[in-house]
Amino acid sequence: MVRRPALLIGLCLLSAPALSNEPAATAATPTRALASAPAPRAMDRAALEKAIAGTVVAALSERFGGRAIEAKFDDVQAQPLDAQQRLIRGEGGMRFAGETGWIGFRFTSRYDDFLGQAGWPELELGVGGEGRLIPNDGIALQQLEDRMADTLQRELGMTSVRMQLDRVETVEMAAHYLGMEARGLADFGRDGSTEVRVHALYDRRDGAWLQMDYQLGPEDAGKPQLTASSR
Repeated sequence: MVRRPALLIGLCLLSAPALSNEPAATAATPTRALASAPAPRAMDRAALEKAIAGTVVAALSERFGGRAIEAKFDDVQAQPLDAQQRLIRGEGGMRFAGETGWIGFRFTSRYDDFLGQAGWPELELGVGGEGRLIPNDGIALQQLEDRMADTLQRELGMTSVRMQLDRVETVEMAAHYLGMEARGLADFGRDGSTEVRVHALYDRRDGAWLQMDYQLGPEDAGKPQLTASSR
């Protein structure tokens, strides 16, 4: 991994393809000729950032309804997957136009050397970066439990859901954003109960949930499911 000062990218106007909600195209199944091709050549830090910056910034903006954002990249690493694809992971910070503080994020994306483009990334917001651990906000935590209960009732068709989030960490970022990591139990009454993990981003200034991801069941059961959250 090569380190150098973080790259700052601003998003004000993107072309139509960049703002599309459709994932970037992925490569066709490798043929025998491609399978015998040499492994992807090493990419330095600048090349890694250039390869993924556009799709990561577009995905961040899309998460917030197309709002203009700026993004900077810190750690970026690549791992070859096969003869033409590599997995790129990294972290950085994003901020909305006109704001000064940064909201940390992590991303994972696949880069196709044959096509020369990155796929639509998976994002985790409100983590890392310049945040500081603070005591849990009781009001925000209660709102999180209520919102999760309503979400599960709606998405799973349950008549009653009670949430008990008892392992919670809250990180404050950019003065008024809270990144909340919580674990606990979702109780479905006669239908039983299950473990739940929640990751949420809360704007304390506007009283708005900007993002909420959750996973039900054992921790290794699958990836978090995204619930729609908007300002």
